[in-house]
Amino acid sequence: METLEKYYKVTAQQEYEKNPQLSATDVEELLKWSDENINLYGKLIDIQIIMFLHACNYDKEYTKKVISQCYNLRAKKCTPFFSARDPAHPFNQKQLDVVNINIIPDEENGYSYIWSQLKIVDASQYYPTVASKLTFMAIELDQVEYGTKSGYRMVLDSNNFSLSHALRYSLSNARHLMLYVQEGTPFVIDKIYILNVTSGTERLFSMMKPFMSSSLINKVIIKSVPKTNEFIKTLPQTIVPKDYGGLAPIMSETNEILKQKLLDNRDYFLDEEKLRNGNVKDEVDTTVGENDKDNINSFKNLSID
Repeated sequence: METLEKYYKVTAQQEYEKNPQLSATDVEELLKWSDENINLYGKLIDIQIIMFLHACNYDKEYTKKVISQCYNLRAKKCTPFFSARDPAHPFNQKQLDVVNINIIPDEENGYSYIWSQLKIVDASQYYPTVASKLTFMAIELDQVEYGTKSGYRMVLDSNNFSLSHALRYSLSNARHLMLYVQEGTPFVIDKIYILNVTSGTERLFSMMKPFMSSSLINKVIIKSVPKTNEFIKTLPQTIVPKDYGGLAPIMSETNEILKQKLLDNRDYFLDEEKLRNGNVKDEVDTTVGENDKDNINSFKNLSID
């Protein structure tokens, strides 16, 4: 397995037509640079380089930094989020029964909305590292199928997200997650909407905020329970699930579609992990947080509308 080329549904030529800012010369130069500088068990291909360039606003030198950080973090600090990615693994399958994860495209504006909500309220069944891993897998598959997007907009419904859920976040994993999101992603996170805010949401945001840049913090929009319905009406109704009064399919339906798509693309995730690590890890990281003083931060700067 030399590359992942056979899995991509989009071509470099399609991306050049979609994004006139792309330079074939830059792509070729970055391919050569990655062969010489990124430690993998295979090679990156042009479409992967294009994803990074697009996410970095076509800045070649910045793209090099992000590619390096992406694969360094996946290999080291962020291993729990990027190992044991077999969609058929029982633990990964189970977490998709605990958390609804859905991707709904806004075709008119070029964004994809990632909706997430708890299906099972019992906090003991919630594993945040696994849920985050599955979200990254969903975004990655979206890129494999559709190529570059203007950005991804996260819609996190925190209804029923309690303090018990928040306490299951490992402080070190939360820190490393924020590092990857800000320095290593081959995609753009455009907005993060947190709806129906709870005390658990406040606790979690306060824990993560010290690890967030001002740029990322400015992308976060938090809505209280009374303001959530009003806010949802301002979104394109084609991307709002029927659960919230919109026109998109109900979340349970799109979650099942995503679950099947992940299984259908199992070979991609196995080969992608082999490309990075040389093998596929079978043990899912189920680290959860502890109720220690380091996990407690002030809520005084939390801005809730």
